[in-house]
Amino acid sequence: MGMKNAVTTGIQRLRVYFLWALNLHRFRWVLVVDGVTFPATAIADLVMGGSDQAITGLLRIAVGVINWVAWFDVRRHLRATALPLQPWGLPSVIAGQASTIPFLWFPFWIELSGDLHDLIDISLLIFAGALFVIAATVTLGAIIGRQGSLTVTWGIVVALLPFLGILQFWYMTFYRPAHERPRVNAIAELDEVRVHGGVSQMRGTVTLESVGEAELDVLGAFYAVTDHEVGAVGHVMRDGEVSKALKRSKVVWRDDSTYRGVLEVGRLIRHGGRLTPGQKLKTSFVFDVKNSPQRKLRLSVFLSLVNREGDLREFAECISDDSYVCFETELPSQSLLRYTLGDSPKARVAFLRPSKDVPVPQLVTSFLAVSWDAEANPVDGEVRKIDIFRDSRGVTSSVEYRLDP
Repeated sequence: MGMKNAVTTGIQRLRVYFLWALNLHRFRWVLVVDGVTFPATAIADLVMGGSDQAITGLLRIAVGVINWVAWFDVRRHLRATALPLQPWGLPSVIAGQASTIPFLWFPFWIELSGDLHDLIDISLLIFAGALFVIAATVTLGAIIGRQGSLTVTWGIVVALLPFLGILQFWYMTFYRPAHERPRVNAIAELDEVRVHGGVSQMRGTVTLESVGEAELDVLGAFYAVTDHEVGAVGHVMRDGEVSKALKRSKVVWRDDSTYRGVLEVGRLIRHGGRLTPGQKLKTSFVFDVKNSPQRKLRLSVFLSLVNREGDLREFAECISDDSYVCFETELPSQSLLRYTLGDSPKARVAFLRPSKDVPVPQLVTSFLAVSWDAEANPVDGEVRKIDIFRDSRGVTSSVEYRLDP
């Protein structure tokens, strides 16, 4: 009985608070907040993101304009009469508040996709949540109370703006990541040019072709020719060994040859370089190697790519004991909201030395979160989720050549 009374009392208090906030005299300040916030963030995003933010920016400017129209209508009504009126009694107010709902969901979606939740993030979510609840209350009040019948013009606005907001959200969240992922064909070729005095003169060729629809930023692009010693006779696996190898839950490194070292290594594209749709790059190099019937060469290509979303900052060298080289850079954001809530991730690219588990060099990219107070409280833990609007991809290709003296 006591719990039921407490719940009833709580609901009544919330109702009082809502009615207090939805008083037309006070509610007009909500319209001012919407009228300022939406255009201001839209202009900031247009400056940061350019044409990619054009649609959502123009929609938010329109939302701000409608809420200013609603503010003038409220002001006109308060001057004309002292009769009480709920906010959903005015068509422009219904249109303005209904159009904010899809956009007020964006902060929650971005924040829930990240791993860091600091005080600034929580404060912005509380602010957006309060505006969302008020907008939803006005919209539901218009539906339930059936007051302030909408004209055809305002009815179109109420139906169109939220729909366009949801459409933009679907495009940025689902369609674009699915259709504009980094896609690059990497072909590695290793040929013997000639043999002279017990030395094979080799030529390596690497061809890269961007076959996706998005412009790409290159975090790392390396090639390496490694030397391996092989046995005179290959080991034939028994049936039980074949079954055991295929039933493993994870992919393990398996190579009967012995890694001897790196013969050639280099960059294919500088850190921070770009690949445009349809662009094709071809790199060739030559080197000499002593002949031996028990040796094979492996040419490996390593790429780390992200969809381009602005100019990458300068790459800084990082310290890593288990790598030949290590670089990192902060990834840009195309919108003020994503810059604030998106954990400001940095990408770290390391070309690792051979290890017991993987006895050959390899390129590894990790994404680290950077909080607003990074200098006072540095965060150096790898994040699983970077940003739902950003795609990254690693590409590895290799070819082997058995020396035949």
